[in-house]
Amino acid sequence: MLPITDVTEKEFWKAITPLFAMESAKTIGFPMVVKTSNCLAASVEYRRAPEHPIPAAYDDSWSAVRWIFSHSDGVGEEVWINELADFNRVFIAGDSAGANISHHMVMRSGREKLSPRIKGVAMVHPGFWSKDPVDEKDVQDERIRSQIAQVWELVSPNSVDGVDDPWFNVVGSGSDISGLGCERVLVAVTGEDVFGRQGLAYAAKLEKSGWKGDLKVVVEEEEGHCFHLHNPNSENALKLMKTFVEFISSSPVEE
Repeated sequence: MLPITDVTEKEFWKAITPLFAMESAKTIGFPMVVKTSNCLAASVEYRRAPEHPIPAAYDDSWSAVRWIFSHSDGVGEEVWINELADFNRVFIAGDSAGANISHHMVMRSGREKLSPRIKGVAMVHPGFWSKDPVDEKDVQDERIRSQIAQVWELVSPNSVDGVDDPWFNVVGSGSDISGLGCERVLVAVTGEDVFGRQGLAYAAKLEKSGWKGDLKVVVEEEEGHCFHLHNPNSENALKLMKTFVEFISSSPVEE
């Protein structure tokens, strides 16, 4: 992992720009995922900050989850979903802010006893943060930590606790995540991502929480935040895609 003081201003903003504000829900990997894993994929175009502050993104995402599950009894408004979707194998997934939102959607599905139960959640380079580093290897540079706090203030100006808002600080907020409403979890992190240590701490917290399920953690040490979106045809991006497809298809992908 590169020393955090070696991260340039350009690299920093490239790393955090997907966080709730600038990126849309359109994902370049969707066609490959659908083709390889034989699944149906729905992309949530949630409202984004600063025009629509937090919790708009979470509200919109939950509305989308509820809409998808309105088809589970075969009488939803989209006939093709009624006929083709297997609601015993529903996965929620996202990267960066989308991974953060995915966690909160599956937590809410557990609290509200969503039925059928979500099968799993994949969180790729999850955007979790806190005022204080989670460990000695987490970002220590106060300039970087201050800049992330500024971004959060932009997207969530009403947060009383700043970046310790439970929406953002999942690892250290004291929240109980043992009720995560799914059976399987994939957490993917990288060694050169400012959010990397938070992702690992999240996985460790989940493992110790008493949650009953299968957890898989994958680490790509030499890559940065959302590298697979910046260079989708790279060797490591294709490897990550293969891991993701295997996770949602529950079987190895043929070479």
